[in-house]
Amino acid sequence: MKFKTLIFLLLLSSAIVYAGDEKSNVRGLGMAGATTVTSRTIDAIGVNPALLGYMGVAQGAEFKGKVVDADTKQPIPGAQIEIKGKGVNLSARTNLSGNFSIVNIPPGKYTVVVTKKGYQTITIINFQANPGSSINGVIRSKLIGPGKDSQSSQEEKVITFEETGFEVKGVKALIYNDRSGFTMNLIPQFGVGIGANFLGYQIYLDYFTGVDSAGKKVGKYLSDIDKQKILDSFTEDLGTLLTQIDVKALSFAFRVSNVGIGLALRERAFSRFDMQRDFVRFLLYGNSPGSIYSFDVGVGGAWLREYSVSIGTKLPFELIAVKNINVGVGVKFIQGFGFVGSENLGLTIETADSSRGYEMTANIRGVVKRAGVDFFDPDKEAKFTPFPTPAGTGLGFDLGVSAEILGLFTAGISVTDIGSINWTKNAVIVSGDTTFKFSGYTTQERIDSLKESFENYVKSSERKRYESFSTGLPTAIRIGVATDLKTLIPLFPGRMLISADYFQPIGDEQMMFKKPKLALGLEWRPIGLLPLRTGISIGGFEGFALSVGTGLNLPFLEFNIATGNLNEIMSGGNLRNFSFATELRLKF
Repeated sequence: MKFKTLIFLLLLSSAIVYAGDEKSNVRGLGMAGATTVTSRTIDAIGVNPALLGYMGVAQGAEFKGKVVDADTKQPIPGAQIEIKGKGVNLSARTNLSGNFSIVNIPPGKYTVVVTKKGYQTITIINFQANPGSSINGVIRSKLIGPGKDSQSSQEEKVITFEETGFEVKGVKALIYNDRSGFTMNLIPQFGVGIGANFLGYQIYLDYFTGVDSAGKKVGKYLSDIDKQKILDSFTEDLGTLLTQIDVKALSFAFRVSNVGIGLALRERAFSRFDMQRDFVRFLLYGNSPGSIYSFDVGVGGAWLREYSVSIGTKLPFELIAVKNINVGVGVKFIQGFGFVGSENLGLTIETADSSRGYEMTANIRGVVKRAGVDFFDPDKEAKFTPFPTPAGTGLGFDLGVSAEILGLFTAGISVTDIGSINWTKNAVIVSGDTTFKFSGYTTQERIDSLKESFENYVKSSERKRYESFSTGLPTAIRIGVATDLKTLIPLFPGRMLISADYFQPIGDEQMMFKKPKLALGLEWRPIGLLPLRTGISIGGFEGFALSVGTGLNLPFLEFNIATGNLNEIMSGGNLRNFSFATELRLKF
């Protein structure tokens, strides 16, 4: 491999990292990432699997109650309840307490038949199941058999639904639910995020694109004031460049009985490059003879492919103030195609004084782990393919819970990406101190000297190969609350969802930026087919961010689009961070 190509690939890999957020969750991106309790259907995959339990709940009715002896009022265990109608045949049996529950009953009129050996059959005609309704009541049956009065204990009793006196309530999700029982993406859910806490696009335009001179672009001479503005662009002493590409290539979710199931194929590519402000100062002002500079630097990144299965369901019990308790779990089989990460990586540059001529000595210390394609081997050509042989494999898990509290708001918590990856292909760990020299006066001599020193380093005995090493996944804790403003203000036009989230990364530092983040998001639907989303977030890598999104919500089709950094492109923005995502999904 040519040396220039090698340097280009190193720079490219440093410029392409995972900020700890989902960029392919388009609805969530438009609400600044406040998604722990607001995600639905395929959006819940990888965020909070418990939310899959909401799939289709508003489509069907629930029939629950108790079967008792008409005379003694004692429960009748083992009684069978059947709901019969065109294309529908649902059934359940009473437990030891005589209780039963049948969920997800399609809207329509049915006949309900209750049978138990030794008891009269109860037939309820014109049983009405409305979308999202909850039907609750007590069914009374008389004991029949030898010794019983056949006139007073008929073997079958037919009554109408109106005569039962059952309690019928409309069940409405506290927060917005799209009611779909099946959802899949028609095109990949694509999201990209690029960010830095130093420099910025405007700084780049002002100082790194040259100036016009006699109709030509020429380099701009940086004054001390220009250089100071570049250094002042660092919001922290350690500057970080992050980039994330997040693609759900295929995802769909559906409901089976009372369980929501989500399947997804997801690609995640991320990288990270850290440098101190003094390193840029060194690049701007150069190194004078006899000077010594010492910097902390860092690199990290990976390309992962996930095959995931997630399930969520509603628990069959409720507490006094806590209703609709949903729990969920997700399992991911992960293939890793490349990884690089550093630990305690430092760089020291010493320039000789003028008596020895121009000579610079560089010392690199710390640990660098990598696996997959070996960019550091100059004798190998890197070949890229969309289906490479995995360099590592692992398992990951997502856990989540969600519940409605006091009938006013929904709260939830999830822990995502629990697990690790074991890297086995081209697993290399470089550790210790390595020194090489850079000398000469002409440009070609300097390049040749650096090339020779670098190639001596990559072939040295300190470049150790290992059979394998493991890295943790970017684990994170998410806590969220949400409510519908119509719950508090019934006359409010449309539905306005208000949500707040706290995001805390706790996973492998080589794979993510570990600052916590707070987000507040809004989704207003003045009419059902036109959602308007916005949100703000503070903390995390981006600091302050303003998000916006919208879409078109048709009965069988939904389109969404969002950006997470509107403030960066507004007048006066620094364009340090940018994110964008879009999707088209089918649902019914």
